[in-house]
Amino acid sequence: MHHDFIEDLLEALDRVIQPDRELLRDLLIFNGMPEDTQNLRYLSYNRQQLFEGDQTRCFSVAAVINNRRAAQWRLTGYREKLSQIVFNSRWTRSPLDIFLIRLRCQAAVIDILETAAARYTLVGIMQIEAHRSDHKWGSKRYQIYPVLGVPGLDATALATIEAFEQSTQIERNRV
Repeated sequence: MHHDFIEDLLEALDRVIQPDRELLRDLLIFNGMPEDTQNLRYLSYNRQQLFEGDQTRCFSVAAVINNRRAAQWRLTGYREKLSQIVFNSRWTRSPLDIFLIRLRCQAAVIDILETAAARYTLVGIMQIEAHRSDHKWGSKRYQIYPVLGVPGLDATALATIEAFEQSTQIERNRV
């Protein structure tokens, strides 16, 4: 890892997308990192669009997690069950809320954040939409999934993070 922790965070996103480094660097500096007592800090609006073949990929970085508070942020017991009911993809429209609750309920991922060498983790949202129409009424299917940018992970931890991202994917239709 570099001495520049913001550059480490941006490099952690390279496995999914080549981010606009200048835009995200300025965004992270402007918004700042979570305080020692904060679990996360939401970031202001940012969106990058890529057109690749027959699909559009939209990516935005939504929040920064304070890894040093991951243990206190974990949901267990009745709070975990209640949160999973309330923040269900059937009636919650915000994918970020769904992803953050699922993250907080996923013990293996929280353990990785808690023991990570990096102090912060980026939470992004990737949306992939095909240009072709799936149905005769012109509805399009798209996928939304979280992206966790955790610097300095080994192969096992990275595989766990990628499995979480895939298992948390949401599929929706747009007319």
